[in-house]
Amino acid sequence: MVKYRGQTSPIRQYIKEKPHPWGFKVCGRSGDTSILYDFHVYQGGNGKRSELGQGADVVLNLTSTLEQNKGYKNYADILFTSVPLLIKLSEKGMFYTGLLRNNRLSGARLLDEKALKKIGRGKIDHQIKTTHNIAMVKWYDNRAVTLLSSNVSVEPVAEANRWNKAKKHRSFQCQYQQL
Repeated sequence: MVKYRGQTSPIRQYIKEKPHPWGFKVCGRSGDTSILYDFHVYQGGNGKRSELGQGADVVLNLTSTLEQNKGYKNYADILFTSVPLLIKLSEKGMFYTGLLRNNRLSGARLLDEKALKKIGRGKIDHQIKTTHNIAMVKWYDNRAVTLLSSNVSVEPVAEANRWNKAKKHRSFQCQYQQL
């Protein structure tokens, strides 16, 4: 979100959860060196509903200039991630990893946040769709976080350090594996 408080722009957006709620929505594609290669400024809807959704359309638009079947790895936040998007990118020979909203689980049965909290910090539940080589992982830290990826999975186990009032620092298991 690019901060803008003026009244005259027809593409100005309001998103209440952002640090600067008024402004322009800009999405970009950069490399591992943080150089911006492509960007998209949201200019309002065109009245047509996409089968994949607006967030997926932005990702597909930004990756359309990349060569297919080169194994590009894409990372995005919770706004863009969905199972149909991963399937579409897999067909193009690209990988994707991103956080997933609970209402986009596509029928996957993962433990809910209450069950994970009861078991304790560091608990992981996962499901893998072998037909499309997609892993869905829910990890409980302070709250449950769901990750969807065609690039990484749940094995082997690594350690993540977190703050604990009683013990100051404590290590928890964090699982990942290259698919």
